Amino acid sequence: MPTIHAIISDLDDTLLTEDHRMTERTVQALQRVMRQGVKVVLASGRSAASIRPFVRKVQTPSPYIAYNGAQILDAATDQILTGNEISVEMAQQVLRWFEAQDVYVQYYEGDDWFYETPCAFSEDYGKATGIVGKQAAGTLSQCVERPTAKLLAVATPEHVQALIPAARAEFGNALSITTSKPYFIEVTSPEATKGNAVKKLAAMLGLSPETTICAGDSLNDMSMLEWSCLPVSVKNAREEVQRIAWRVAGDGHRDGIAALLDELIPPQA
Repeated sequence: MPTIHAIISDLDDTLLTEDHRMTERTVQALQRVMRQGVKVVLASGRSAASIRPFVRKVQTPSPYIAYNGAQILDAATDQILTGNEISVEMAQQVLRWFEAQDVYVQYYEGDDWFYETPCAFSEDYGKATGIVGKQAAGTLSQCVERPTAKLLAVATPEHVQALIPAARAEFGNALSITTSKPYFIEVTSPEATKGNAVKKLAAMLGLSPETTICAGDSLNDMSMLEWSCLPVSVKNAREEVQRIAWRVAGDGHRDGIAALLDELIPPQA
């Protein structure tokens, strides 16, 4: 059994149920391992505002990772410890590109996110994240006025599969373009990946890849799983993620990570 000093975990489809809740069993498992000296870090593509309720629920004192690594925030104060944002000029270019493709897109500013026209995508996103969006006063490419941590486009899975390589061809290495769910395209600065954020956080907390579990389910989790010597996927993860996993836990929607923690870090007598 390996020595484990920390677990860094994605939220959606890894720790949360299909209806975006964290079960009491998962909360108790995370709190138990913390009492046994293991650090618990939450790392998500969500905004900081959307992650905070889970940080409070778990009661982890460790910093958390938001926007796929664009921000690392202090758990006690929610202050940004490190950040990498997309410049206004680049955000405008990307928004114009998605607008030309007639694709729904949104941008983030502080605790808020903005969309152009109300639709099923904006309504569903608000329900899933618990943060209600704001309608911009015009096209997004004209309204964005500050650097943004992330841009998010939403389309059908088939359209996403075509748009991601097209966007990468358009913007090259100027951006990080990935996905978490089949209908999301997530755009951040090139430095803003979960893997880079985990490396920074490891330096802050004195963590090593040999004793740190990184758990996830989708492509935006790959960089942090590749950093860890103990990468964990869940049963419902994408095949690419399961292929690089040291262990495959049970269904992420049904306490799969909690069950694995009970096995790897047994309760103390």
